[in-house]
Amino acid sequence: MLEQFTWAQFLLAAAVLTSVWYCSIILLFYNKELKSFLNGKPVQSKASEPLPHHWDQEVDQFEQEAEDYLMGKSKMPEGVSILSAEEIGFADPKPQQLGLVADVLEEIKIIFGILVKEDGNKHDFLNLMQSVRESYPKIAAHPNLNQINDFIISNASFHITREELETLWY
Repeated sequence: MLEQFTWAQFLLAAAVLTSVWYCSIILLFYNKELKSFLNGKPVQSKASEPLPHHWDQEVDQFEQEAEDYLMGKSKMPEGVSILSAEEIGFADPKPQQLGLVADVLEEIKIIFGILVKEDGNKHDFLNLMQSVRESYPKIAAHPNLNQINDFIISNASFHITREELETLWY
C-alpha cells in the first residue's frame, strides 16, 4: 500500500500536518500575543515582576546570621582534623636507605661465594670488602650497620672481630 505514494505526496502531507499542528498550538496557547501582533501593538512582558503568593502577607521574615546555628556548631569526629596543603606529607623526611643495606648484603654474599670457590681466607675477604666500601661510602653512617656486621660474623668461615669490622667500614 505504501508503494502507491510518491515522495512528493509524502512531503506535502507532512508539511500540511506540521503547519496544522503549529497553527493549533499558536491559537490555543499564544492567543493574546497573536492578537497584539496582528494589531501591530508591542507585546507586553510580565517576566520582570515575581508572581504573587497568598502567603506573602502572613509569613514573618527572619534574618539569618552567619554564626547562628540552630543546634550549635558542628563538631569534627574524633581523630579528624583540618590541615592545610603544606601540612600533608606521606613520606618520612629522612627515609632510611633500605635498598643500600640490601645491596651491600648482596655484595657480601657474592664475596662469600667467591671465597668458597677459591678457598679464600680472611686477608682475601678484607681485600674484596675494600671495593664494597668504595662502592657504598654512605654505609659507614647507616643505622643498620650492626646488622650487616652480625651477618658477616655469622656467615664468615674464619674468625673476625667486631673491631676489625668497624675499621673495615671507615
